[in-house]
Amino acid sequence: MAVALLLNRVFRRRKKKSTESISTYAVYEFDFDTIKAATNKFSNLIGRGGFGSVYKGRLQSGQDIAVKIYFTSSIRAEREFHNQLDILSKLRHKNLINLLSFCTKRDQHCLVYEFMPNSSLDRFILDPHRASQLSWEMCRNIVDGIACGLRYLHEESGSWVVHRDIKPSKILLDSDLKPKIVGFGLARMMQQGQNEAESTEIVGTVGYLDPEYMRSGRVSVKSDVYAFGVTILTIISRREVWSVDGDTLIEYVMRCWNRGEAIDVIHEVMREEEREDSISEILRYIHIALLCIDEDAETRPSIDKVLHWFSCFSSPLPEPFIGNRFLAEEETYRSWSLSLSPGHSSLMSPISSR
Repeated sequence: MAVALLLNRVFRRRKKKSTESISTYAVYEFDFDTIKAATNKFSNLIGRGGFGSVYKGRLQSGQDIAVKIYFTSSIRAEREFHNQLDILSKLRHKNLINLLSFCTKRDQHCLVYEFMPNSSLDRFILDPHRASQLSWEMCRNIVDGIACGLRYLHEESGSWVVHRDIKPSKILLDSDLKPKIVGFGLARMMQQGQNEAESTEIVGTVGYLDPEYMRSGRVSVKSDVYAFGVTILTIISRREVWSVDGDTLIEYVMRCWNRGEAIDVIHEVMREEEREDSISEILRYIHIALLCIDEDAETRPSIDKVLHWFSCFSSPLPEPFIGNRFLAEEETYRSWSLSLSPGHSSLMSPISSR
């Protein structure tokens, strides 16, 4: 039976706690029995996180799905569920995960997504065997797709969304290795025309967190630009952000750039197998990534500007600013890492460098 016969279009108004507004969820709602049947009684576990578990399933229409069931006993899980639902129900783009449905029946909180057969980007680039299957053309298409998704969030969606946790594990790959941004539990919608806003807590992943956001507690689209820059470097180097011969990935890249040896940032397999013109393009992407992680958020490019640089190879690039202050920012990261788990999303109180 077609999906349309299983579902009724609903617009739910759920009154949240006093700190939250009433949201309209313009997505299909499944009943819990439908989800239970589609997942064969939740028999195929494909992922587990701090707030819930993810199961693979299949609808009667034949469409494969991923179902995330939240631990409703957690206040943060409840908040993430509603944030994902509230934001993703308003968004549609080829480089964003498609939210198909939700369920809040029988004290269960579930979100139903399209299924991504190639899992997350980090599992590709950090697995030597799978990483060897990624040519530069594939990597470039992934990077460009992520940028297109971010431009939609920042400028085209009408919701002015800041993701706040961009990193390789938040990028899923479909059967054609096309990227889709996921993980909107920490995302924030801005007011129309608003570039930044105060945040009562610092959220994100250490190693991808914008240093200026960490200092000031002000969230902006430029924080996503910073995390995107780190993601580009991770894809090209195929290294963890915290395990490069005792240096962070950013420190390593900076030192290579200062020595005029940016080519060393490129993973050795890619460096050996790609043509000279591809190597030149990869070096340009490294240059752009360094501009994205400028320590001054004001001088970072917009995602739209980054996409222009990607598509127009003849367009000149400004020199990245690399100074002693940047290394001081890395020391700030190190002090934070003593109490946080690098690579995992975290929630913190704002700090000030003043």
